[in-house]
Amino acid sequence: MLTYRRNIVIFDVLNTLIAIIIFIVLFSVLNMEIIVSGILALLIYIGSSLLFAPNNKLVLLGIKDSNKQKEYMELLDNGYETYEKIIKLKNQLSKPKIKEKCNGMVNQIAKILKYLEKHPNKIGANKKFFTYYLETILKIVNSYYDLSMQNVHSKEIEEVMNKAEGSLDLINKSLDEQFSKMLQNDALDLDTEIDLLNNSIKMKDF
Repeated sequence: MLTYRRNIVIFDVLNTLIAIIIFIVLFSVLNMEIIVSGILALLIYIGSSLLFAPNNKLVLLGIKDSNKQKEYMELLDNGYETYEKIIKLKNQLSKPKIKEKCNGMVNQIAKILKYLEKHPNKIGANKKFFTYYLETILKIVNSYYDLSMQNVHSKEIEEVMNKAEGSLDLINKSLDEQFSKMLQNDALDLDTEIDLLNNSIKMKDF
């Protein structure tokens, strides 16, 4: 199961178990009426879901638009699915040098996916990573794998395969630049916060 969805499922199971335990304690131990116990347990379940559920992280980070929440979660899910497909293809490649390049590529993709999963408010600015880069990478690796399995050594096919192999270096460089840019934006945000804090301390505005 995908990381994002797995976290949600685990939370739902634990939250349901806690609500059941609370109901049992209220009804059996504290001898409250069954209706009152049920209502209190339900309210605790709903409150916990609203405050702590992984999918509500989007809301807490300022993404209150339900359409954006749905869109961003779909992008993450599709991104992880594409990532897993790329890994499966990579594992079937026989050329060590190409496999090594693909290893670097999938590691970088994993970093970006985990970063955007942790910072979903930045998905909107990086939609192209999901809608273009990941899909294009999958097509290139898939086509390369298909050609390599045909065991045909014509000049044209070898030229295309060499071109595909060369594109892997460009992809790795591009992914590295994208991730570095994301981190640079974080560094700029941190720098701004530090300047604001220093100015507040100097002006004794605290």
